[in-house]
Amino acid sequence: MNRVAKVTLFASGLVLLPVIVSGFGPLPDFQAAVKATGENMLKFDVAVDCRTFITGLNRGEVFILNGKIFPAGTLPSGNAINDPTQPVNGIAPIGDWINRGQNGGPFPPALAPSYSSAPAFLATHYYILNDGRALTLEGYASASLVAHLSVTGGIGGFRGAAGEVGGTVLGTNVTGCPNFRAMFSIEPGSMRGTSKD
Repeated sequence: MNRVAKVTLFASGLVLLPVIVSGFGPLPDFQAAVKATGENMLKFDVAVDCRTFITGLNRGEVFILNGKIFPAGTLPSGNAINDPTQPVNGIAPIGDWINRGQNGGPFPPALAPSYSSAPAFLATHYYILNDGRALTLEGYASASLVAHLSVTGGIGGFRGAAGEVGGTVLGTNVTGCPNFRAMFSIEPGSMRGTSKD
């Protein structure tokens, strides 16, 4: 398999890793909004940028991949031509997404059957918004690339955040990587930050 095919397959697998949180752009006080509506969901669109992808393919080697965060509902579906670093329909990115981690495989062939449920990748995701708020996710992808990520904390107005993350792949962008929507289910009362943090 050539290097381009390996990168494409790896990036496609990363798309299946649900991404993390934060409101719909300039939300002055997320906690107040959650209390007022009784909801605990945050959504963001993320344009993953394949031009930033670096990895080794051996067990234990690290990878890193960046992208841009947009308000939910901004990014197009299907095979799109949006550049992750540029505004979409006049809407500029509101932050940076980073996925870094380690390859959990491949195992030596003789041992692989004994570790069939071991994670293929271990990953940490960062959602860093331009306004100083940030969310951190930690998790792994199974050998079948099913993602399991939890919200492990936040910075600023998201301080103390806890919860889980899901995602929907919208399509691809001009770099060949996915556009996706991250959907966070934040545990009520877990965030202790304020919009002034």
